[in-house]
Amino acid sequence: MKTAFFVVGPESSGTRMLTKAFCALGIYGDFRHKQRMDDLNFSITPEKIVLRRSLPHGDSWPPLADIVSEMRQAGYLAIIPLLIVRDKDATVKSQISHAHAKEDAEAKANIQYAIDYAYQEFASIGLTPLVICYEPFVKHQSVRKAFFRQLGLTEPIMNFYDGNEKYG
Repeated sequence: MKTAFFVVGPESSGTRMLTKAFCALGIYGDFRHKQRMDDLNFSITPEKIVLRRSLPHGDSWPPLADIVSEMRQAGYLAIIPLLIVRDKDATVKSQISHAHAKEDAEAKANIQYAIDYAYQEFASIGLTPLVICYEPFVKHQSVRKAFFRQLGLTEPIMNFYDGNEKYG
């Protein structure tokens, strides 16, 4: 069955790291900012794909429900939305250091809106995202192993590190 893993989360929450883990398993997709599926053409993609969208994505809020509709039209019957969240203070500091936000208040507002937005978009099409907490995911192999097993996958072989440590 054609399966799409749809990774979303606030900017600097770990969407690239989580997408990289799926790519390490050989699932078609890209974890960098530029992705082969940015054009949302899913008609010539393999059985399993992973697509990443930070919230916001660039300068806009991606229409998550519409993206899922495009996936469905391309024959992806199993679409698994994944929402990654990270400690708010670390996310704020990371957003500011990567110029996603200018100040704490802006970053905090974006984080809250991003989570709300993801839930609303997916709920509008009858889906609820599987939520991944960044900290236990990167710190504990047993958590990663259980997470991937739940999705019918093996644990990827890659280096996971705690990006929060630099924000003390």
